[in-house]
Amino acid sequence: MELRLSLIAMVFGVMSCNGPDKLFEKLSPSETNIEFTNTITETAEHNVFTYQYYYNGNGVATGDLNGDGLTDVFFTGNQTPSKLFLNKGDFKFEDVTSVSGVAGRDAWRTGVNMVDINGDGLLDIYVCYSGFGNEDSRANQLYINGGNDKSGIPVFKEQSVAYGIDAPGTYSSQSSFFDFDLDGDLDMFLLNHANEFYSPFFNTHRLRTLHHPQYGNRLYRNDGNHFSDITDSAGIFGGGINFGLGVSISDLNKDGYPDIFVSNDFHEQDYVYLNNRNGTFTDVCHKVFGHMSRNTMGVDIADFNNDGLPDVFTLDMLPE
Repeated sequence: MELRLSLIAMVFGVMSCNGPDKLFEKLSPSETNIEFTNTITETAEHNVFTYQYYYNGNGVATGDLNGDGLTDVFFTGNQTPSKLFLNKGDFKFEDVTSVSGVAGRDAWRTGVNMVDINGDGLLDIYVCYSGFGNEDSRANQLYINGGNDKSGIPVFKEQSVAYGIDAPGTYSSQSSFFDFDLDGDLDMFLLNHANEFYSPFFNTHRLRTLHHPQYGNRLYRNDGNHFSDITDSAGIFGGGINFGLGVSISDLNKDGYPDIFVSNDFHEQDYVYLNNRNGTFTDVCHKVFGHMSRNTMGVDIADFNNDGLPDVFTLDMLPE
């Protein structure tokens, strides 16, 4: 199976009177120099039966990494190497993966974020890992931006262990950086997922509250160039029945503090964490929603009807 990615550019120009208005134009790899294919090959050991999220896809992040005012593109690959494309202007890009030092280890990469994690004004890159292999092969990676070389190419150094967010052994889908305690720095919510099935007839409430070192979600507090795992003390479920496929941050109750919505696959409920403004969260899923989806594939939050209140949109497979 191949997922082919092309750059889509917004084009502003004179509108044609002979056809529909064109807002976007597809640009080919030969025009942009962006060539990336997330090729996935099944084997007897590696397939959807040995890893249930085999076809969930890879990740992409965009941002200005070298401070030239142009948006660069970073792709992670499941079975293919990650690639960083530097924007040279006029929708032309250059593959600078090797020079920048962000190729990463040969393992199953998933979500990726660009974020200024240390507050130095430079965007860093955080890559999640899942899939196969031992605990070390599934450890996430953090690339700290050390500035540009003489050619204007940003150079990175991997420092996930030093910052305390390597999370070895976890099955990570994605991360989200936000200032949950409003102390001026970015904290991190790590979205993980289980890699085995549980019967919905089990005591899921008990399993939900038991800490699982590989499957449970995690909340990390930024303590200044190092992060502390405060999952349990903050009231975040870290249990083994977690199947996190989506996370969205929003101030749901308009109290000035960011809240967390986690979408879960299979039979597990979604998690709706209200920020208690004291370093802890409370799941209010059943209090604020009269109906919850199951097998939720993703979530987004926006003010859809312009009434000043955040609305929640989930993608699910069993809505009834």
